[in-house]
Amino acid sequence: MKVYNIEAYPIKATVKDSELDENYRRTLRYSFSHKMAATRSGIGWIGKTDLLITSRFGPRVRLASILMTSNISETGNPINESQYGSCNICVKNCPAHAATGELWTTEMDRNEFYDPFKCWEFCKQISAERIKKDISLCGICISVCPQGKK
Repeated sequence: MKVYNIEAYPIKATVKDSELDENYRRTLRYSFSHKMAATRSGIGWIGKTDLLITSRFGPRVRLASILMTSNISETGNPINESQYGSCNICVKNCPAHAATGELWTTEMDRNEFYDPFKCWEFCKQISAERIKKDISLCGICISVCPQGKK
């Protein structure tokens, strides 16, 4: 896509199951991380249950990204580590026990502080039991997070 002589490549927020490749099924990782792009632009940090956390909205955000060939004069400062400290509310309330409670930094791999497979498997199970759908849905970590609540 090209607008005003700027090349842009939009990366959508949601990928359909039919678009998932074998690498995703093996790692539960996409080729591009909206969350990591958000930390690089200073929007927020990664919380203990691998959600992007913002000061204003907490984990209650939805991300999409646009990569473009343009210099932007104003950008945020990259955030390289968690801003959470000792809060463990999401860790204690996670029914899948997917989080270790360790604080995220850019030097860590996600799997060092969070097990996405535990979360995914539990979410699939409760979605099938409670709403009779073959999806992965929970959201408890989002609902209990005090950051951004007023």
